[in-house]
Amino acid sequence: MRALLHLQLTDTTGRVLAERRAHNTVVASGAHLVAALFSGSGGPITHMAVGTSDADADDVTVTALTNDDANGAPLTGDTAAELAAAAFTTTEVPQRRVVRVRVRGTLPAAAAVGTIREAGLLSQGDAGTVLYNRVVFAPIVKGDDHELTLFWDVDFPFGDLQWLV
Repeated sequence: MRALLHLQLTDTTGRVLAERRAHNTVVASGAHLVAALFSGSGGPITHMAVGTSDADADDVTVTALTNDDANGAPLTGDTAAELAAAAFTTTEVPQRRVVRVRVRGTLPAAAAVGTIREAGLLSQGDAGTVLYNRVVFAPIVKGDDHELTLFWDVDFPFGDLQWLV
């Protein structure tokens, strides 16, 4: 699986103030989540979230995003947003031999105000919250008059996958 995050920070008029693009790391808890889905347990991706850590982007042991900015104040307001079913679209990209899931979610103006350095997709349910993936990017400062929209493209390859071994 491979994913690309495209992030846009906009003002109240919809003008794009900043953008970031970065590839994700599927963390160990995310791999367990997908494996659980194969056996009929586990839960779907239900939320996206942001945090303040710029720690090692390749660390697969991370189990949660952080909100304890060592360089200043933590984020204020909600740091996660629920993803409605309409936020997901699935298409096959035959020339790349992948099924692509596109996810779009927005944190409103009052949410996650401060310096954001990471984002992730979450599964929240009765058993708790599971972090699927994590993306680290150059800091972006979100004010209480900005919206932050995250666009995820998650590719699931098909066909002979021996090249992955």
